[in-house]
Amino acid sequence: MLVVAVLALTVASALVPAALAGPSGPVSSPLAGHPRPAAVAAASTREDSDEALAIPAGFIIGAGSSAYQVEGAWNVSGKGVSTCDRTYGNRSDGGGNVACDMYHHYKEDVEMLKIMGATAFRFSIAWARLLPTGEGDNVNPDGVRYYNALIDALLEANIQPVVTLWHVDIPVTLEDAFGGFYDIKIVDYFETYARTAFKYFGNKVKLWTTINEPHMFCVYGAGKGRMGATIIKPGISEYRCGHHMLLAHAKAYQIYRQEFYPTQKGRVGFSLDNYYTKPCSLDYDDVAAAERHQQFELGWFLDPILGDRGDYPPVMRERVPAERLPAFTPEQSAMLKGSLDFIGLNSYYGWSGCDGVPANAADPSYERDLAVTIPEAQDMNNPPGTFTWSPWSIRSSLVWLRDRYHHGLPILITENGFGSDGSEGVHDTARIAYFSAWLREVLTVIKNDEVDVMGLMVWSLLDSW
Repeated sequence: MLVVAVLALTVASALVPAALAGPSGPVSSPLAGHPRPAAVAAASTREDSDEALAIPAGFIIGAGSSAYQVEGAWNVSGKGVSTCDRTYGNRSDGGGNVACDMYHHYKEDVEMLKIMGATAFRFSIAWARLLPTGEGDNVNPDGVRYYNALIDALLEANIQPVVTLWHVDIPVTLEDAFGGFYDIKIVDYFETYARTAFKYFGNKVKLWTTINEPHMFCVYGAGKGRMGATIIKPGISEYRCGHHMLLAHAKAYQIYRQEFYPTQKGRVGFSLDNYYTKPCSLDYDDVAAAERHQQFELGWFLDPILGDRGDYPPVMRERVPAERLPAFTPEQSAMLKGSLDFIGLNSYYGWSGCDGVPANAADPSYERDLAVTIPEAQDMNNPPGTFTWSPWSIRSSLVWLRDRYHHGLPILITENGFGSDGSEGVHDTARIAYFSAWLREVLTVIKNDEVDVMGLMVWSLLDSW
């Protein structure tokens, strides 16, 4: 199997030249006690001494994957059919039917992690492999055996498992019965699924993320009919999906704290994607648009958990009518409040935002509510294949989180990776430079910006599909 992500684990020999350095000085918000506008982008601090770039003790360096993208074995050993199986299995390349067949080759993959010096590996459980129909009384023993074997192999190699419960795929039975995350019924099923995973694997797994990239799925899946979503109502589906994902996360967190934490002592987080958006100009409307993009992307899922109001960001309430943006009951707000032990952040690149409704935005739609155009992408729904080179973006995201929430929670970068056209082959110096530059930014944040970053997980260990 091909290793597509060079981890740059021997960091000292791979750091990019100081010629790439920017202005110096710690980042602090000029708006003490108030949310930091996106216009105040984090400036880069450069100190090239060994001390400044030292990786802190206990800092996690690892790689990640998701079940559908790497496991293969889609219809063996009692596994049920997932939404991804149905959506992508008939592609000419086979989708994830075989992929890189991690299900049968996990020992080799763990050995590669060990050779590279990784201290952690993030993977997701295939919901339909553990509970083929989504029902709690239908546990697949072969699924339990597989994930226990993978976890045991990792621990034997001194590699910490970081487990994600949901990474796009759900049993088709739940999608067909009520539309998956379109309907609040999914919350009870997710609670059952989470409890099952905690029960069978929680004694060995100490870091969990409940849901991966809710923004990405709810906007591009539920809102556009991708990734297996079947009930598509632009301007409605996105917000129903996000609402139910938040409640599913909070319910899973609650049962872990109440039922499993006393003996398992693990931590539960939520992995959110952020393509940090700076204003395309210093015009007021563009500055406000860039900040609005941040709040519609990260604030959407963190304000209900970490914000003072226990609700969506005010800008979302102002721009999205009540009949399209669901309300939380007092009980739901109480359950959501503080339901995080750490924040998972997926960061690939940043871009710029201008005020204005995209030309292809439906009416109604998330894009029309947001009213931000992205000059770097002709179509916001189809980002460029080769990624923008923006080392500043990961630091800007981390500082934005610090200044908006004053949360004090550790942050684990659960995905960080590089997209290219592959022309360099396996000797991809651009990828090495990318990881060096991004890691340098993270170390700068830790040293100068008082942000607690637990570690960085590269996406991905293996070719996806």
